[in-house]
Amino acid sequence: MKIAQVTKYFYPHSGGIETHVFGICNGFIERGHKVLIFTSNEPWTKRRERLYGMRIFRSSIFFTLFNGPFAPGIFIDLMKEDYDLIHLHLPDPFNSIFALIASKLRKKPLIVTYHADIIKDKRRHKPFKFFYKFFLNCVLNNARKIIATSPNYVEGSNVLKRFKNKVEIVPNFVYIGRFNPRLKGAGIISLYSLERKRIILFLGRLVPYKGVEYLIKAFKKVKDKIKDSALIIAGDGPLKGELKKLSQDLQIDDVLFVSVTEEDLPQYYAACDVFVLPSVTRQEAFGIALLEAMACGKPVIATNIGGMPYVVNGAGIIVEPKDINALSSAILTWKKSQSQGREGIQSRPGYGKDPEDLSVFSILVKFTVSSR
Repeated sequence: MKIAQVTKYFYPHSGGIETHVFGICNGFIERGHKVLIFTSNEPWTKRRERLYGMRIFRSSIFFTLFNGPFAPGIFIDLMKEDYDLIHLHLPDPFNSIFALIASKLRKKPLIVTYHADIIKDKRRHKPFKFFYKFFLNCVLNNARKIIATSPNYVEGSNVLKRFKNKVEIVPNFVYIGRFNPRLKGAGIISLYSLERKRIILFLGRLVPYKGVEYLIKAFKKVKDKIKDSALIIAGDGPLKGELKKLSQDLQIDDVLFVSVTEEDLPQYYAACDVFVLPSVTRQEAFGIALLEAMACGKPVIATNIGGMPYVVNGAGIIVEPKDINALSSAILTWKKSQSQGREGIQSRPGYGKDPEDLSVFSILVKFTVSSR
């Protein structure tokens, strides 16, 4: 089977959707299927390449709106190349239109994975609201199946509620061969001279919806109580400079900002004592980092946003978003939840699974075969 994956960005671009797409594509390749990636081009990427058995077609970006790149070359490539099915990853305003039209013209089934709602700035995006809503409804109406990562997210989404009859819940997954409690974080601890520290970890992109500023403010309260604590903020993004300044203005010691490669992720989880994901909007639909941390045997703290309560589900602590006092209190009580991080993970959605076990593959096969 030839599967066309349509996504606004792809590896080596860093992000939750990009990691998800890369993971399922590797699973398809391992099963002997062909994968074509249709995505946008970035200055450091090649327009055409083969990577780990995948054929990648990248197109130039003309402009960006709703955090979605407008790269019309993607539509041209979708019309030229041969494939059996289109698998579209949302939110992606422009590529969703390209994928829908290509699906109709070429009579190919369209499957959608709905990763998250678009959180709109009402003032900036008001002129485009009806445009986006119209085309999103067209795409979802015409999709053979809509994949969502948690029932919580479906119930909380004004968009997905209307399409419940075609929604399939398929949690994100982690590979236990890569993320597991046997990993050692001694190299990371030694690298930053943290041998005598209690390590709190955030790992992710430094963007507004991650809520890292609330974690920094909460850590100031933690530091007053636990002098030997340290906060590692692992990741990059547009807020990095602003967040560094915040930690300096608050005069907090032991806040480390580090860049992390994909290969080093497991070691950072292994090095920490507790993992915190303080997201503040529904753009955090699932929180795959929570699953990775729990797979490494670590207690987790997350906010009551999107699908994160579904992911944690008793294996950690949930607090309300933007609540600095609740967040600091949760961090101070992490030892009470430490065993939950180790024992609760095996019952969590997506633990130790692969794309076929989690039904993504079977959904694609089902609707490809039925379309013939």
